[in-house]
Amino acid sequence: MEAIFLLQLKNALMLGCQYALIAIGFTLFFGVLNVVVFCHGDFAYVALFIATALISVVLGINFGTSFLRGVLIILFLFVAMAFTGFIGVVVERVIIRPLRTAPSLMPLLITAATGIFLEQVLKNFYPQGSNPQTFPLDFDRTVIRAGGFDMSVMEILILVITLFLFLFMFYFIKKTRIGAQIEAISQDFEAASMMGINVNRGISITFFIGASLAAIAGFMNGMYYSVFRYDMGAMAGIKGFSASVVGGLGSIFGAIMGGFLMAFVETFASAYIPGASQFRDVFSFLVVLLFLIFRPSGILGEQLQEKV
Repeated sequence: MEAIFLLQLKNALMLGCQYALIAIGFTLFFGVLNVVVFCHGDFAYVALFIATALISVVLGINFGTSFLRGVLIILFLFVAMAFTGFIGVVVERVIIRPLRTAPSLMPLLITAATGIFLEQVLKNFYPQGSNPQTFPLDFDRTVIRAGGFDMSVMEILILVITLFLFLFMFYFIKKTRIGAQIEAISQDFEAASMMGINVNRGISITFFIGASLAAIAGFMNGMYYSVFRYDMGAMAGIKGFSASVVGGLGSIFGAIMGGFLMAFVETFASAYIPGASQFRDVFSFLVVLLFLIFRPSGILGEQLQEKV
């Protein structure tokens, strides 16, 4: 019984890392523009497809030492992450920026359409894109045991990277000038512009960071689950957005808490409720429904006072 609990705990932590990273992007985007970017989940799988293609090229060429090949693989992961961040910037500038003054429903619909477009590009233009893909890297799965809790080297790496990114986001937002400008933009768009802040640049940086975090979440999915499909981004986006809602839109720490809460509910419900594994998504969305009913602002969201 204890072994099953520890196994599910590990699974929930791995899933929570991915949900939290995607949720941070949603809360960043909503913070600066009050826009829900529904194609955000697709950024993760665009990055995963790009990384898979680049790494497959490296592994298919017989040259150099294993160290050199490892350096190239790490470099290509950064290239895939940066390119995905660039896609996020392009989406903001070309698709969202012209609709800043439009009704809020318009950006929501057009970003959802953008997500469908990205999925169809992967399906039709990636080699055998409609088939399930396999992540080409085989990470070290040597098990390290600590007090009955087993974790592989790969799983420890995922946790360490995720913790580093959480700390980085805290430092970036709270301790850097650009982070302070992003916070100012999120507080009052027009006032930040009047104070001399380059609002468009701040928003572009926000979208680059958010899309890059989604790319890393995609890499983690490939590392942990190995197999992925072109159409998995839509559900990842829904889960990430739901996690940001549970945590409180506009709060990075709330997004982290919401991501792990949804992962824990989803994982433990499917493990301990008989026959619930095929309905695991139902339980995580039930959490969202309960929060929307009893605490619409989320765990760390602020209650907004209506002005009359």
